[in-house]
Amino acid sequence: MHAIVAFGIVANCPKHIGQTIILNNMTHMKKVMLALLVATVPMMMQAQSTGLFGRKGIKAQKADISAYSAKGAIPEVNGKVVFSDIITAPGKSKDEIFSRLAQWVSLRYEPNSTMGDWREPEFFANIEYAKVKTADKQSGKIECQGAEELIFSIKPLAKNYTQAFYLLDLQVSDGKVEFNLNTLSFNVDQGEGQFVRMTAEEWITDKECLNKKGELRRIPGKFRIKTIDLVTELKKEIAAAIN
Repeated sequence: MHAIVAFGIVANCPKHIGQTIILNNMTHMKKVMLALLVATVPMMMQAQSTGLFGRKGIKAQKADISAYSAKGAIPEVNGKVVFSDIITAPGKSKDEIFSRLAQWVSLRYEPNSTMGDWREPEFFANIEYAKVKTADKQSGKIECQGAEELIFSIKPLAKNYTQAFYLLDLQVSDGKVEFNLNTLSFNVDQGEGQFVRMTAEEWITDKECLNKKGELRRIPGKFRIKTIDLVTELKKEIAAAIN
């Protein structure tokens, strides 16, 4: 109704007044369109950074790359890649820590789930071989089989990822958990749907992953980065679970 009345007024006005009204209407429309555009930009940016078609990826920042390329960043014991640490829970008893830790591993290593999701939901998914192998309250020993996707990046209708396999041994005692991640390997994409199993010793150690300048080699380097991120995140999750 308002548009019809406005048109009628313009039609019956002198020419210069009608032109002024049209220009004012056009100016108002431009302001409205600009306001709508400004309001939608944040939503558009958010949409680009999330979801299947997002361009996000878990990548090490250049400023932090030295932590991944540092010699010994992938620790070796007798020629085998082994990550070990002590995660403390001051004042907590062995039974209390075990109960909390057992609950965490039952979710984190549930097959075909994203319950252990870290960083972003699209960057983690257990595969069918994930499981809790041992959970003995009396001895305080928990052993888990890690079998999961480590995703490097997601592009439209495609993702760049590996499947990682490892053993996680956790030994509980009063006030602490002994963390030991070992027997690590990856399915490395050879193209055309072909994968080759590579052990961590063959793929992400200093010898295999660093060039003569001490820089990360491009392909194994991204595996090294993701492995270090995984271990760091696991320890954080365990610390949060038991404290």
